[in-house]
Amino acid sequence: METGSIGNAAARLGIAKSMVSRRVSRLEGVLGAQLLTRTPRGTTPTDIGREYHARAGAGLAELESAQEVVNKLTSEVSGHLRIQVQTAFGEFVFAPLLAEFALLHPRLQLDIRFEDRQVDMSAEAYDLSIWVGAVSDQTLITRKLASVQWVVVASPDYLNARGRPQTPAEMTSHDALLHALDTGHWRFQGPEGWEHVRMNSRFRTSNGQMLLAAALAGLGMALVPRFMVDDSLARGELEAVLPVFPHEGADLHIYMPAARSRIARMRALVNFLYERLAPGV
Repeated sequence: METGSIGNAAARLGIAKSMVSRRVSRLEGVLGAQLLTRTPRGTTPTDIGREYHARAGAGLAELESAQEVVNKLTSEVSGHLRIQVQTAFGEFVFAPLLAEFALLHPRLQLDIRFEDRQVDMSAEAYDLSIWVGAVSDQTLITRKLASVQWVVVASPDYLNARGRPQTPAEMTSHDALLHALDTGHWRFQGPEGWEHVRMNSRFRTSNGQMLLAAALAGLGMALVPRFMVDDSLARGELEAVLPVFPHEGADLHIYMPAARSRIARMRALVNFLYERLAPGV
């Protein structure tokens, strides 16, 4: 209809004339009506053809408009992002980064929740989760964001009173301060391979700051990310326990639903975090 002939239509579409003819014939067969009249001088629309083109053209224009909206959404950093971050990492690492990201994208609306639980990303409408270790939902896209160095720490007063263990096995007689997500099964890399210990706990909390306060108060040994205690170690308020036996630890990952991963604001945040974070935290 728009080009005036089967040949011109074929040239615009980049396909053979015979294919265009077959597609028109198939459409006429489905509709049960003749849309075009073929003559030696060219192709002209029938009355039914003109009416069908007018209505179908409106529908195709709406479809093209919808495609333009989708293209805009997938290329423009705007809209709403709902993010979950584990509390300790949010407070110590991500708070300034996410604030900087918000400044870079003034049209973006951010809803950031610091939570120490594995959320149902679909049911709770989360776009992205920043989590240490593995999550149970295998349908999510997973990307390693950074390696995390872990360390066991205790106060000098606690170690002076209870002794400084020389091997992982000697740690089992000590009190462990555990995060709510910590099972108390600690693994350490020794000269002869992995060594596993089961820690006794007298204190458990879901908050990293509370865990740090308990260690500083001399209540026991805490297993924490190194970045949480660097300052306390430098000031001598805490000591690293068995630093020659590295803890197994867990790395930092990004989790997101596959359907959300191609949206521009999601890509922008993921790329920003990769640029700003060192390979290890």
